[in-house]
Amino acid sequence: MNIGFIGAGKVGCTLAKYFAMCGFKIAGFYSRSYQTAKEASEFTQTYAYSTLADLVNSCDCLFVTVPDNQIKIVWLELCHLPIKNKWIGHCSGLLTSKVFCDNTSVHPFAFSLHPLYAIYDRFDCYQNMPKAYFTLEANRNFIPQLQTFFSLLNNPIATLCARKKPLYHAACVMLSNQVIALAQIGVNLLTQCGLDSEFSEQAWRPLFFDNANTVHQVGIIDALTGPIERGDIETIKQHLAVMPTEFKDIYQQLSLILLNISRKKHPNSDYRQLELELLP
Repeated sequence: MNIGFIGAGKVGCTLAKYFAMCGFKIAGFYSRSYQTAKEASEFTQTYAYSTLADLVNSCDCLFVTVPDNQIKIVWLELCHLPIKNKWIGHCSGLLTSKVFCDNTSVHPFAFSLHPLYAIYDRFDCYQNMPKAYFTLEANRNFIPQLQTFFSLLNNPIATLCARKKPLYHAACVMLSNQVIALAQIGVNLLTQCGLDSEFSEQAWRPLFFDNANTVHQVGIIDALTGPIERGDIETIKQHLAVMPTEFKDIYQQLSLILLNISRKKHPNSDYRQLELELLP
């Protein structure tokens, strides 16, 4: 089965390269920018198509790897081409296979395959894909065929129902994008301490990386440390007293979540006074 990619950005380049390494047959790319498609095809040693029709005619399976707000636009173009028996998928964490729908029904061979990985670069991230997990969503009757086809990947792949995708995507954002926001808050606070900006930009990294690795190694509950776990009310009071107004609510809300984790770790400890201190 020949796979073609519509869109030659970060996701398209990464998956095409990785799929080829796993033994899939990659035909090539079509993009609004032929130059972008050419760069992707050279990277993956495939072909750059000058028209969408040429790509469709050469492929049995099409991956629409464009931004979410462009997927429906591409689909409307595909509807004018011979796609009746083609497999058509996208890699959105939020949208479902139902985006590939005409006036009456969803395309019978529509699917979404989403990697739980923050793909940040066109030409480097493929190296990290062997450790990524995937979720697969499609019509129930089509799932077995897809599972067989994607078994060439050694990655764990879980099936996901369409109605759960918004919640699933929110979870992914919390675990990736929102963590970046917390890192930025921490760096801002270090800078406000009067520390050299270069020091602040570098010093937090071992703390951040090693803690993330500990969570990975031993799990959320066992990785927990700090004043919330200790029930250190005086330290929390001092934090709240100096916390900039724009970050105070975030600090309190996250601390309340950590407090609930602490109760699981130390079920015999009394955190009631600390909870009262943290409530808005």
